[in-house]
Amino acid sequence: MYSERTQEEILESMKESVRDDVDKREGSVVHDMLAPPAQEIEMLGFELDAILELGFADTSQVEYLERRTAELGIFRKSALPASGTVTFIGNEGTPINAGTRILTDEGVPFVTTEYTVITNGVANVTVEAEWLGAIGNIGPSEIFTIEGDPVGLQSVTNTLTFTGGVDEETDEELKARYFLKVRKPITSGNKYHYELWATEVEGVSAAKVHPLWNGNGTVKVVVIDSNGRAPSQTIIDAVITHIEDDERKPIGATVTVVPVTEVPLNISASLTLEGNLLIADVQQAVEESISRYLLEAGSFVRYSQIANAIIDTDGVLDYANLTVNLGTANIPIDGDSVPVIGMVTLT
Repeated sequence: MYSERTQEEILESMKESVRDDVDKREGSVVHDMLAPPAQEIEMLGFELDAILELGFADTSQVEYLERRTAELGIFRKSALPASGTVTFIGNEGTPINAGTRILTDEGVPFVTTEYTVITNGVANVTVEAEWLGAIGNIGPSEIFTIEGDPVGLQSVTNTLTFTGGVDEETDEELKARYFLKVRKPITSGNKYHYELWATEVEGVSAAKVHPLWNGNGTVKVVVIDSNGRAPSQTIIDAVITHIEDDERKPIGATVTVVPVTEVPLNISASLTLEGNLLIADVQQAVEESISRYLLEAGSFVRYSQIANAIIDTDGVLDYANLTVNLGTANIPIDGDSVPVIGMVTLT
């Protein structure tokens, strides 16, 4: 690497090229003239190392990685908004225009995508998140506010979870698709080809392909979204359309695309917390810590790793009576499933 030599080593090397009958001691003219260039050369070494890393896909990042992958026709996938249905309560006949803005209690904005009218006191309307990404994947009863307090509308809420929100593809996910194409023997219609086609669709981070799963000429593609969960039907439909393109899918192949099966994990534990902290102060952080582990769990969810995820949460000193799906054993996850966080009960 270019940065292996320090400023001092560079300076000493430069001074060695000067005649021995010239004063080269610290404070001398020669020393003072060579010290600044030595410092600049050291800094140049760090810059050259960075340039070198940006030139290779495995160490590149951001726009330089995008330029590298674009050479093979692989481009970073954009973020997608979440969507769902909300229920308005209001006066009979009150109109709800497309573009009506509503908010969660955390301030995440959604807008209605269609015009409707309050009938029998209620109206169910499809809404879409204004902000792109997983931030729009909210749980039930998180929407509370109608912006502007319009006349005739009394309240709004969502009874179901919102899905479909996907963050922009990360560098690591983009690299994975790049290496899938350059390292695996992709030929016309083999399993790696289907894997590549599926992961080209926005919102899909990985795919598992089962050739001949239901006889000759059949292919099953199991897809996982960028949040490590089952994709929405919108994403599934996009994968089907992408693979079924007449210029892409081999003639005679019957392709089935399905979402990965989610295996919910219900977790219960008694916690000892720092100072005057309450369970409500750490609940979300504990759930996020467990979720991060589940993204990497693989074919087994290990009880000990769930415990580690809890104890590694800021504010948690200790735990007791930990159960995962009412037990204390590791939980196997088959190849077409992913573990996801279920009910987390902390006391």
